[in-house]
Amino acid sequence: MKRETIAPASIQYFPLAQLYVSDLNPRQDADPEGIDLLADSLATIGLIQNLSGILDGEGRVGIVAGGRRLRAIARAVERDATVSERHPELASIPVRIASDEATARAWASAENAAREDLAPADEIRAYGRMKEAGADVSAIARSFGKTEAHVYRRLALAALPAPVLDALKEGTISLGMAKAFTLSQDEALTLTVLAEVKGRDVSEHRIKQALQPAAVSATDRRAHFVGLDAYEAAGGSLTRDLFSDTVALHDADLLQDLFTERLNAEAGKLAAGWKWAEVMADEYVSYSVTEKLARLYPVEGDLTEEQAERYDELAELANADALDEAGQAELEALDAIIKGDFTDAQRAVAGYYVYVSHSGTVQLSGPWVRTEDRAAAIEAGTLAGHAAHADGGDAAPAPKSPYSGALVE
Repeated sequence: MKRETIAPASIQYFPLAQLYVSDLNPRQDADPEGIDLLADSLATIGLIQNLSGILDGEGRVGIVAGGRRLRAIARAVERDATVSERHPELASIPVRIASDEATARAWASAENAAREDLAPADEIRAYGRMKEAGADVSAIARSFGKTEAHVYRRLALAALPAPVLDALKEGTISLGMAKAFTLSQDEALTLTVLAEVKGRDVSEHRIKQALQPAAVSATDRRAHFVGLDAYEAAGGSLTRDLFSDTVALHDADLLQDLFTERLNAEAGKLAAGWKWAEVMADEYVSYSVTEKLARLYPVEGDLTEEQAERYDELAELANADALDEAGQAELEALDAIIKGDFTDAQRAVAGYYVYVSHSGTVQLSGPWVRTEDRAAAIEAGTLAGHAAHADGGDAAPAPKSPYSGALVE
């Protein structure tokens, strides 16, 4: 029996600009994120597998197998022009050249049909086995051509209880649902929730809520006000979701204690010199709290004739956008005189409510004169007119604007 010897295809080297993805390549579209990951791998370890292509009539090479690699090489070079100095094969790219179009078409079909990405559960377990064998994240990333960030996220999934990964392999939960389980710190609760959601279309948010029923989100105003660093320094535990920007705080009582302690301290500083300062637990001060109180306003100041003239000059310059920095400072100083300030007599009979807003910033409401201090405020002359005689403590009317109609115009 006569056997025919098949000559091996030749490997030739071409510059990047001479290569393009052939129409014969069945994979004409590529996921940009996947290309970015592959570009990271090429920049780290270089090109391991040759490309395959066919020469066209213009001397260029159409790539029939390895289109993703070609796109990733271009992306890597675009990001860092020096990458080819570390990996010369990215400058002079090895390509296996087909002898004819039929061979090239066969290569394209064979490689793309035979290639199958690892299922997520299999990839996750493969990473886990490599870590158990002593490989570090960098080595795993190089082995699979992935970024270290991708490996870290997969290893978080590898630490899940086996039934969760089994459910992912079976397709009874999605990869997104599996990611939600990484927030759990209780295996028994994990398995309970898993049994409830398997085979059902349940959102990741609902799974996270079920796994952390008592957790406080880092977006909570108390967490913003206290700060995560201060919370952790006090011994608080938290979970950072590797798959999103969310953070969950697990010691709600500690967070509340830190919140109250800091708010009391801020109240003492902000309301220093006033008769009282009361901390409010809510994110606002309701009308029901202040409706029986009288509000105080700063005692307005008077400008001298010279100051008033100067004020008008500066105001005209400001309106014409011709005021320099020194002039702006002078105008603000004169404006402060007009607006006035609170007197010692006012501070002796009034105070502020201190609270933390929805955004996590400390706020003041007041100053207010309480019912029990009304008589003293009247005697001191800080309450007069309607506010002094109203039964139930209606607030004093706001002061008249210090600016004349002409100046406003």
